[in-house]
Amino acid sequence: MLYGRHEIACRVIVCVMGINMKKLCLGTIALGALLAADAVLAADLSYAVPSYKAPVAAPVPWSWTGCYIGGHVGGGFANTHWSDPTIGDVEFANHDADGLLGGGQIGCNYQTGIWVLGVEADASWADLNGSSLDALSLGTLTDHTKVDFLGTVTGRAGVTWDHALFYAKGGAAWEHDRLAVTFNPTGQTLATADDVMWGWTVGAGIEYALTRNWSAKVEYDYLGFGRQSATFSMPAAPFNFDIAQQIQEVKVGVNYKFY
Repeated sequence: MLYGRHEIACRVIVCVMGINMKKLCLGTIALGALLAADAVLAADLSYAVPSYKAPVAAPVPWSWTGCYIGGHVGGGFANTHWSDPTIGDVEFANHDADGLLGGGQIGCNYQTGIWVLGVEADASWADLNGSSLDALSLGTLTDHTKVDFLGTVTGRAGVTWDHALFYAKGGAAWEHDRLAVTFNPTGQTLATADDVMWGWTVGAGIEYALTRNWSAKVEYDYLGFGRQSATFSMPAAPFNFDIAQQIQEVKVGVNYKFY
């Protein structure tokens, strides 16, 4: 009797386990089918990896606005007239002085539309030399002029086209002369004067932007000094001559502009 009960229990357990095993097998088959279908679907779909491009920076617009510093070289031509105020301003010497010059400049510009307004100061070392016979000395004396420094402080106004600036300028000018009178037979210096003359200037030029910071220019200037008195020193006593002078110069230069 006991054996019969054990047999029944065993059959029940086997039956239950059989049912559970069937469910497990069915579940496993269903899961496998789902995974296979998903793999097939993924294989059929084309997936493009999105590409990203770095944003392109907008070009910085060119402008002449800003301050700058630069250098220049060139040549100058001076015309000098000597006269004696004690005998009715009689002119007794007239000669040209020419040579090389070089120096630097500094300035600031402001651009509005195509118009550019600015200020500039420049100074140049110069070596402009000239001389002529003294007409009042019957050929025994020679009068010498050497311009060794000059400079200007000007306003500038111009118009731009592409990266080129066409400008005009005008303002104040100064220059330093070394004047001398020599005795022709011996070459001895009889009298000398160090003279600073103040005047005015006008000019024009073209400047071209090579890069955002660097530009190159070509410029012509006229400097006028009118008639001014120069005091000469000599062993006997000082005396005055009147000196009238005009200078023309052509310069090429480069500028570096700050932002």
